[in-house]
Amino acid sequence: MESAEYTTGVLGRDLFERLREIERILAPGEVVPAPGGGEVDAVALHLADVPSGRIRELTSTLRQRPAETLDEIDAVTMRLLLNDYAVAVAHLRAVARASAARIDAASIPVRESQRFVRIDDRRNGKQESHHAAPGAGEPPAAGPSE
Repeated sequence: MESAEYTTGVLGRDLFERLREIERILAPGEVVPAPGGGEVDAVALHLADVPSGRIRELTSTLRQRPAETLDEIDAVTMRLLLNDYAVAVAHLRAVARASAARIDAASIPVRESQRFVRIDDRRNGKQESHHAAPGAGEPPAAGPSE
């Protein structure tokens, strides 16, 4: 008797098929090389490592089962799903941190430009007050006394 036939006989066809489905879901996917072959973006790597396909398939597998018939295989599937969610959250947090760092870095030249504009505006305001018409802003001259 072959191993698969023995396993199927002992576990029952339904359990065997469910385990095979989980095995298929957990099998490593195809590794896709980074586009361009150059510098790899850390954010893209984190997003690529989010196991969204596995989460979707494990969730689908659990939804197909009636709540009244949950068993040890379903418990293992739930544990795997929770592990994948934890991995996804860790990767998404890393993406959020990297994005925040990029935004902070991008704001530095903006703040420097704003500072330059304020200095330039003040300088232009002082030059305009020096080039104002003579007598402008001075108190009126006293007229002949009576």
